[in-house]
Order: sequence, then structure tokens, then C-alpha cells
Amino acid sequence: MPVAILLLVLGSVAVAWPMVAAKGDRNDVKRRLKVDHGAMAAKPEPPQKKNANVVRERAVKRAQEFYAKSDPENVARLRMKLIQAGYMEPRAVGTFFIIRFSALVGGAIGAFVLNQWLASAEATMTSRWAFVILSGVAGYFLPGLVLTQQVREKMREYRNGFPDFMDLMIVCSDAGMSMEAGIERVSKELAKTYPALSQNLQLVSLELRAGRSLDDALKALADRLSLDEVRSFATLLQQSKELGTSLSGALRVFSDEMRHKRMSLAEEKAHALPAKMSIPVTVCILPVVLMIAIIPIIVKMTGSH
Repeated sequence: MPVAILLLVLGSVAVAWPMVAAKGDRNDVKRRLKVDHGAMAAKPEPPQKKNANVVRERAVKRAQEFYAKSDPENVARLRMKLIQAGYMEPRAVGTFFIIRFSALVGGAIGAFVLNQWLASAEATMTSRWAFVILSGVAGYFLPGLVLTQQVREKMREYRNGFPDFMDLMIVCSDAGMSMEAGIERVSKELAKTYPALSQNLQLVSLELRAGRSLDDALKALADRLSLDEVRSFATLLQQSKELGTSLSGALRVFSDEMRHKRMSLAEEKAHALPAKMSIPVTVCILPVVLMIAIIPIIVKMTGSH
């Protein structure tokens, strides 16, 4: 009898245990899927920050619309220059104009405050206002100079990374991948070493997915990068399609030419280095050498007299 009761209890536990475990799993799943509305409601976006973002967006939009109506050609050139510097956002033009205006006002105000604090009593009013105006003009042109420097740095990165892009494209072509798939694959591989070039290649891949032709996408890439090598690459692909030549061989020859060109530029800079070093050598080292050679003679002559 006790054995029968024990077996009955064990059987009941064996039947009830899966139901209890399943209920626990369901509770765990519900706990994971449950959205904590209280925590989300406890961290709303600060109204001051939200209002500041709205005001900034409106100011950027107004500035861009104003300059687009007044001088559309200059705005188009500035938009392309910003893209070449890596600023792909549509509001980049308006942001640049606001930064330029802020730099103008900030430079003028800073110069005016410096005049009040540090200007000497002998300074005339004309010189003070001239300093304020020149500071404002310098602040106006400063963002353009910074943007030009950023474009040069990006072009240096594009020029250094494009031969590697060509080598990877050769590998993809030898592996049997199409040009579209190769560009997408190479853009992922170059994400860490050349992020700006990878971003532009990803944009080319998106344009190809959207239905744009390969020639048009590569021409747009050449305009964004502002490199003659990219234009030559687009022409190479077009001629390879028209003539039916081997794409892998054409890419390999083009890659070798690009590496030779980069090596030639490096040798040209190395050969120009002695001429550039002659100026600091003449200005800094030659006077010291002359002083070492002449001063002892002068000391002996004065000592003999």
C-alpha cells in the first residue's frame, strides 16, 4: 500500500512538473518581452533641448532657402564641396552658412571686447574699428579655409585608398563576382582603413540597387571624390563593356598604373625636399656657422690691438 501511494505521488509530480516549468518559461518570456512604460515615461526628452533642436532646424532651413534663392550656383558649388569634405547631410549647406555668420559676429564682438580691455589710450577710433572689421572678415572666411583643408585631407585619403580598392576589385573579379557585388563587398572591407571612401562606395551600391546605371553611379562617385583616377576608372569600365575585353586584366593594368603614379608622386616630393630644405638651412644654420668662423678672428684682432 505505501508503495502504491509513493508511485501515485511520483506520477503526479511527473505530470505536474512540465506544466509548472512551461508556466515559468512563459513568465520569463513575458518578462523579456514586457516593455517598461514607466521607465520610458520617466526619461522624456527635455523640453528645452527639444525646443533648441526645433529652433536650430528652422534656422538651418531658413538660411539654406535664403541662399539658395539668392545665389543658387554658389550654393550648388558649396554643396559639392561639402560632399567632397564628407558632409552628406542635406542640411549641411544651411549649417555652414550659420557657422559662417556666427564666426563673423563672434570675431567682431571678440575684437570689440579686446579693444575695450587691452587697447592703449593712444589708439585712435579708426584703428579700433578697423581691427573689429578685419576680425569679422577673418571670422567670415575662416570656415571656408577649414572646409578647404578638410577637402584636401579627404582627397589624400581617397587617393591613398583607391589603389587598394582596385586590388580588392581584382580579387572579386577573379572570384567570379559581378561589378555591383564587388563594389558592395569592397566597401565593407575598406570600412576600417578608409572610412570616407567606404561610405562613398556604399552610396554607389545603394544607387545601383535603386536602378541607376553603373556608368552614371561611377561618374557621380568621381564628382564626389574629385579624383581623375575615378573618372578614368569609369571610362575603363565603359570601354571594357563596349569592346568586350577582360575586365580582370583591365583592372589589373589600371591598378598597376595607379600604383606607379602614386610612387612617382612620392619620388617627386622626395626630390623636391632638398630645395625646400635650403631655405631653413640658409636662414637658421648658415648665420650660426658664420658667427663661429668669424667671431674668433674678431676677438684675436681686438686682443692684439
